[in-house]
Amino acid sequence: PQERLCIYSLALHLRLFGDGHYRSGTFQNDLAKNLRNVALPATGVPLSVFCSCRPLALLFAWLLLPLAALVAAVRRPSSGGGSLGGAFASSLLSDWSWFHYWRLNCVLASYHALATSDPGYGLEDKQLFLAACERQGVAASPSLSDRAIVVKHRNEEGGLGLHAFRNAAHGGDWILQPALSNAPSIAKLLPPVAPLSTLRLVTASRASLHQRPAEASSLDEGGVEVLSACFRAGRAGASTDHSCVMFDVDVATGDIRRGTTSAHWYQLGLARARRCPLFSEGHTVEVHPDCGAPVCGEVIPDMASIASLVREAHRKLMPGVPLVGWDVAITAEAGVCLLEANLSCNFFRASFDERVYFAFAEALLGRLEGKAGRC
Repeated sequence: PQERLCIYSLALHLRLFGDGHYRSGTFQNDLAKNLRNVALPATGVPLSVFCSCRPLALLFAWLLLPLAALVAAVRRPSSGGGSLGGAFASSLLSDWSWFHYWRLNCVLASYHALATSDPGYGLEDKQLFLAACERQGVAASPSLSDRAIVVKHRNEEGGLGLHAFRNAAHGGDWILQPALSNAPSIAKLLPPVAPLSTLRLVTASRASLHQRPAEASSLDEGGVEVLSACFRAGRAGASTDHSCVMFDVDVATGDIRRGTTSAHWYQLGLARARRCPLFSEGHTVEVHPDCGAPVCGEVIPDMASIASLVREAHRKLMPGVPLVGWDVAITAEAGVCLLEANLSCNFFRASFDERVYFAFAEALLGRLEGKAGRC
């Protein structure tokens, strides 16, 4: 199914290109926004360039992407059993990077939202998500109830250095929240100036495969499965853990495995492209690179409760949404809590059972194509 899904996902990107999208107006707009800081390694060209119009998207899909696969096959020919043709086919269709999985998850969410209009997709709005968590009793990051706040610089005068923010809970655009810090069990794995460093867990809801997801979702958590988990260890001085080393985590035990990065996919411009490796070294990192703290071999505390939290959240908040990426923080102030839900989600290079994932994706697409009358 992997090769079928690779071809089908690519074709579906082109088919949905001008269609509506649950958060960005059109699928094209969502592609352009999400790919503006991503480039094929060693090219330096943001992939959003190829989202500006359908002809460029076609050029990328049917010419540039196979060309990139050929270059990868030449650089790493052993992946096809020794022959260049085998290496090329493997590189094009079956040697999936994190990017392939992310784009399949994105197109699954986009197609499903378009075909079903499931109300769960509205919860990608962070304010609506927090409000829904409060109604359903799901632990989420705390927020302020003030109608607005004013932030002043301590030394500016004449109205300069003043910023006012109206609370999204009262019709504004800003979610006002107290800053959270890493709990001691997480802080010991990080340098002193690291950002809040979260877990990303991805769940799949089998209720999304049914005609009426809310009815199909059982009263227990059996209809929702945790596919993967990773720990994003934030880098020293970074404002968020999007700059991080991604450590794989055993969903069942919380054991932290070796880590890796995808930084070579975010090198824009010719100067950075020239220094950019074509491939990642894989999961080889055992300690935090900024402080030397051991990470691999440590254990995320109470992993069973964290897994239960995200299963409960998926079941209660959005049972009809197929895949959700949950950002979970283990904090000193609020304990374990959800920060947000990502419905076009990224596994962040965590390991998972690919057979289960591919079977789920094919079953979902089969349902959607039947709904659209394309079987």
